[in-house]
Amino acid sequence: MGSDSRKDKAARSDESPQHSVHLPEYFIGKYPVTNTQYEVFVKATGCDLPEHWEGGEIPNGKQAHPVVGVAWSDALAYCRWLAEVTGKPYGLPSEAEWAKAARGTDGGQYPWGAELPTAKLCNFDNAVGDTTPVGQYSPQGDSPYGCADMAGNVWEWTRSLYKRYIYKPGDGRENLAVKGCRVVRGGAFYYPGRNARCAYRLNLRPHNRFDFTGFRVVMVPGWTI
Repeated sequence: MGSDSRKDKAARSDESPQHSVHLPEYFIGKYPVTNTQYEVFVKATGCDLPEHWEGGEIPNGKQAHPVVGVAWSDALAYCRWLAEVTGKPYGLPSEAEWAKAARGTDGGQYPWGAELPTAKLCNFDNAVGDTTPVGQYSPQGDSPYGCADMAGNVWEWTRSLYKRYIYKPGDGRENLAVKGCRVVRGGAFYYPGRNARCAYRLNLRPHNRFDFTGFRVVMVPGWTI
C-alpha cells in the first residue's frame, strides 16, 4: 500500500511509507453500485433518496451510472440490506481491500499500469463533465483483477477511518462505531489525473453527500451478517 516518492513524483506524505499488507480472501464488486441497484434498495426500505433524484426518479438516462449523493451511512445501510436479503456477508471494502483490487499485488500506479490517464482509460479532469455508465472504460481501464472504474468517475467510500500509515487493520481504523473522517478512493470525474492514482487518499466526513461520491461492495467469507 502507499507510494514511494523516489518512484512516483506525485506521491503525497500521507501515502508513505509504502508497505505490504496481507489480506484474507475476499470478493469485491466489479463495478460501483449503480442507480438502478440503489433504487431497489430505496423501494425496499423506504430510505431517503439522493437529493438530485427529482420526483423520486433516477435522473433520465443515468440508470447505469454509479449512484452518487450518498453519505457513508447510506452506503453502510445498503450493504446491510443487501446482506439481509441475500444471506451473504456484504459490506464496504476496507481501504486495503479497495487498494489491492485496484492495483493488484505489484503496486501499480494506476489500475491499468504506469501509463498516465487518458480519455480512453478513465473519466477524469472534467473531460466529460459528469459521471459515465459503469464499465464504459473496460477492459482497457480495468484493474489486474478485472475491476472497472477504480480510477475516475466517482470517489468510493471505504469503511476505514482516515489514519496515517503504516496501515494496520487491527488498530481500530475499521471500527464502524467510531466517529471520524472516512477514506474515499479512486478519484472522480472532475478531479485531475493525479487523484486517479491507486495510492491517492482522500478523507470525507461521514455525513457528506456529494455528486462525486459513490461506493462498491465487498463480501468477505467468514464475516457474520
